[in-house]
Amino acid sequence: MIAALPVIKSGERYYLSPHFGRAPYFAFVEVDGGNYRVLEVVENPHARHERGKGAGVVDLLVSRGVNVLIALSMGQGAFAQLRDRGVRVYFTPEVGGRLIALEEAVKMFMNGELSEAEAPRELHGQGIGRGPHQGKHFPAHSV
Repeated sequence: MIAALPVIKSGERYYLSPHFGRAPYFAFVEVDGGNYRVLEVVENPHARHERGKGAGVVDLLVSRGVNVLIALSMGQGAFAQLRDRGVRVYFTPEVGGRLIALEEAVKMFMNGELSEAEAPRELHGQGIGRGPHQGKHFPAHSV
């Protein structure tokens, strides 16, 4: 199965982005049983679009064979489009404002710690990105 994750980069590591459509990158990860490998990380060509970025991102993900999306949050439009196209969405738990590493999010999924989302989840100003990494490699992210 192919999972996609919206990510930001800090140093040499990737962390879940608090913004689905505006994530600067998407990581594509192959999950097979108890193993995973990062296939590639690509720039999000729709990150700076004002309108319609969700539809463009959904097209990008589906074109790469994504079955699962793991994210912090997502709006109604992108959520509905992904579900309509057969992509299962999983949200990671909120972790007190710290960023979740790509590897940690994938392991949560593989360990069955994430449930398939039944509705979108939008985080508004709840402190994502205000953890120990703020100001070191990237600014705080307002959600």
